[in-house]
Amino acid sequence: MPRMNVSKSRLALFVGLGLTGLQSLTTVSVGQQPPAATAAPEQAPKPALTADQQAVLAVSDTFDKAFDKGDIATLTAILADDVRIVDEAGEVYDGKDAVKDVFVSGFEKQPGATLETVVDSIRLITADVAVEDGTSVFTPVDSDPVSTTYQAVYVKKDGAWKLSQLRDYKSPTALDSAVHSEYLSAIAWIEGEWLLEGPDGVVHVNANWIDDGNAVELKFSRKESTFVKNLASMRIGYDPQSRRIKSWTFDSAGGHGTSTWAKVADQNTWLLKNEAVLPDGKGVSASQLLTIDESGTKIVWTTFDRAIDGVVTPSREEVTLTRQAPAPKSVSTTKPATAPAAAKPAP
Repeated sequence: MPRMNVSKSRLALFVGLGLTGLQSLTTVSVGQQPPAATAAPEQAPKPALTADQQAVLAVSDTFDKAFDKGDIATLTAILADDVRIVDEAGEVYDGKDAVKDVFVSGFEKQPGATLETVVDSIRLITADVAVEDGTSVFTPVDSDPVSTTYQAVYVKKDGAWKLSQLRDYKSPTALDSAVHSEYLSAIAWIEGEWLLEGPDGVVHVNANWIDDGNAVELKFSRKESTFVKNLASMRIGYDPQSRRIKSWTFDSAGGHGTSTWAKVADQNTWLLKNEAVLPDGKGVSASQLLTIDESGTKIVWTTFDRAIDGVVTPSREEVTLTRQAPAPKSVSTTKPATAPAAAKPAP
């Protein structure tokens, strides 16, 4: 049965990166100064779900209950005629008949399996389109549970909400070992120095392994006329409680945010779910795709589904980070006293 976690964050990148797009490092958040201290406003109670959000949540609940019973008729009735489902392996199933066949085959192979969904958020994009984000746990009778994150799109047709699109994203596989570096090895490509060219100059991004390879630290800076200005810092680590890669970011103007990372099938792409607080107290949420090219020299960062204080911005923004070639090493006849310890985890 799905549980609506109304107080749970939608996990964000960080202020300056994820919330207004990467270019904000050289525009909005970079030059921003913290506002003068004022008395903290009284926190308004979290808004209750609207009637449409409750209706979408009820459909999600019905889906789980029907799945647990193997009720194919009810599951099929929930689907839109042109439904599209993409599983965590990237397999695509188009149309109600194709999806029904998947249910039939799945229940034959895994009788008695159950599904539990935790709904993180339900957003109304228009009066007839809603987007649901959450986590699903599929539990077979004779093997370990499998957890995936997902995004579902519902459309309202003839007054009823139907499942139009469903995309599952693979969650990191749980390990018996508590060594977090094993999980982070999947993003080893992020190590190094990167450049982002913006309208106000070039932002330098330096990513290094820290804490014995159990975290990655990114520092964002820009060279001014006489000094280097620190813009923001990010720490990427593995959260053993949620079993996900997460990042925590703080910018120089006082903003902060959190992101959760999920790999998109077998592609060199990661989906980031972001939530943060701007220096002026406004809340920002966004989804992002972070793609590393095959050469390992460019990262394309795409931001979409951005909302500021609940107001959705439909625009889609894309920026590119370019890996900086290492500086030539100078010849030295002096042997260092001790070799630096390797922070990067072994492959």
